Amino acid sequence: MRRRSESEAEGAGGMASTSARAISLAPRGGTPGSRGARGRQHSSNNLKARVQVRVETKIGRACEALIDRTNLHLRHLVSGATASVVARTLLAPLERVKVELQINQRPGGAVKILAGIVKGEGVAGLWRGNTINLLRTVPYRSLNYYTYDNTRALMLQGKDGELSVAQRLVCGATAGCVAILCCFPLDVLRTRMLRKGNEAFYKRGALSTLAHIIRAEGPLALYSGVIPALVSIGPSNAVFYATYDALRSNHLRMASSAGRGGPQREEKMDPKFSLLYGGLAGIVAETSVYPLEVLRRRLQLATVVAATGRGAFGNLRSMSRLLRVILAREGLRGLYAGALPTACQVLPSAAISYYIFEEAKKTLRVNK
Repeated sequence: MRRRSESEAEGAGGMASTSARAISLAPRGGTPGSRGARGRQHSSNNLKARVQVRVETKIGRACEALIDRTNLHLRHLVSGATASVVARTLLAPLERVKVELQINQRPGGAVKILAGIVKGEGVAGLWRGNTINLLRTVPYRSLNYYTYDNTRALMLQGKDGELSVAQRLVCGATAGCVAILCCFPLDVLRTRMLRKGNEAFYKRGALSTLAHIIRAEGPLALYSGVIPALVSIGPSNAVFYATYDALRSNHLRMASSAGRGGPQREEKMDPKFSLLYGGLAGIVAETSVYPLEVLRRRLQLATVVAATGRGAFGNLRSMSRLLRVILAREGLRGLYAGALPTACQVLPSAAISYYIFEEAKKTLRVNK
């Protein structure tokens, strides 16, 4: 019995060792069938990757060819339009609060007004009027950027160095005035449609409102307050571009003197500095002439026509009359109505829009 048990144990041990040897001798990569399946999968993935690279390359070349065939001036304008659409849409809620404070003189602070809009109209109410805003800001910003870049390039012709502060101010003011004269009717249209009590105009749409203004008040009504607008926008634009250009030039000069690859060009500046300098320039420009912006908005409203007795285009006398009316009724605070939401809007708006504008110019190969 004992010998039989021992022989059985030896037999079992032999079988175990044989199995272990068999396992150790088995191929580590699996069976030939599994290795073949993995190889085919790998080859398929490589083929897909190569096809994808070829397709992307062809699309990229097609896009580059299309860009090169497109008119340079059109590409320049499209860069400004893209920046305007993105920045304005992102910050539309702040623009709505500013309109309520600045034009409709709605009581309460910015936070209270924001909560009231959400409660009364829903979250979508914060974007009310954004289409009208885009109708005004897209052509305005496009012409503004386009005019400034071309005026600056014209002044730099035959000049070795940078523009002076006075030349930067002239370029900025010129850009603002050209954009205002071309797009001011759209600004009047927007102001009328967003004014409290004109909800019927807003529901009819921009074309219906435009036709009503022309029929009731004449075509010159579309330029109501244009002179105060030029007085307001000209200096604001001049300050913005002069500030941004000075910050950018100083940054590139310091980078060059630090020995980071020799002379730098504008497109080599880190994008985060475009955001920073654009925001700072926007704040400086907006706060320096904000009371003029309030006067400009008020002069566009029909109620101010009777209060100030101004003509169709507005004038500096009507502006001074309105200034006395605001100071008498609202005090100095009235000249800064909506300043807080405006500052909160201008800082990111100027930063985002100028950053996108610069990046769009690089993408569309606009070297100005």
